[in-house]
Amino acid sequence: MHIETETRWIVLSTDTRHVSLGRTEPSEWEVLTTSNALAAQAPSG
Repeated sequence: MHIETETRWIVLSTDTRHVSLGRTEPSEWEVLTTSNALAAQAPSG
């Protein structure tokens, strides 16, 4: 039996919000800018 697998890259925040970066390995810059964007959109309070 052959089971196909698929890798997907995501950035996950501590409050469970996430952003999908796709199927190819992202660059460090893509991860950093995506992480910063998630942090900037964090709910206040």
